[in-house]
Amino acid sequence: MADGGLRLEGRSIRNPQSPIRNRGGFTLIELLVVIAIIGILAGIVLPVLGQARAESRRMACKSNLSQLAKAVQMYAIDHESRYPAVAVRPSKDHSLPSLEKALRSYTKDPRLFRCPADNLGLYEQEGSSYEYNPVLSGRVQDGPLEQILGPSRTPMLYDYENFHPSTGGSWGGKNVVLCDGSVTN
Repeated sequence: MADGGLRLEGRSIRNPQSPIRNRGGFTLIELLVVIAIIGILAGIVLPVLGQARAESRRMACKSNLSQLAKAVQMYAIDHESRYPAVAVRPSKDHSLPSLEKALRSYTKDPRLFRCPADNLGLYEQEGSSYEYNPVLSGRVQDGPLEQILGPSRTPMLYDYENFHPSTGGSWGGKNVVLCDGSVTN
């Protein structure tokens, strides 16, 4: 045989001094190359996953704002076309109810008031991650502000803080629902 082994009854017996040896595993170099490739792939994939998570939180926030705008519209229908009169910062102003209390009968899920990206604890502190436009508080729909700016440019509710990565829009990292019900950022 070419490898220095003998053949007995159809089986090959290897010569221990033969230059060809059975390889039982990976060499250190091969393992390091595989680990380096896995590291490079993880470095590429992890930022993409982080961006996808941030975008999913932004979309959930937009959905919450859209549903809250509908609740405000239903409130106005039931209250002679007036927006709810609520405290901007309920933790500091106790003279008016919070947005959550004013809209409680129009929203069945209190989680609507929490932005998934609110990592500052504003939901726990204020009862909502969203700030209500104080100019609208208790005013008639289609009032002076909406007539000047138009409902498609008048903010109704928006994030208290820049919870989301900025997309270069006029609101920075805030999601905003306008009086016409559209949500922007």
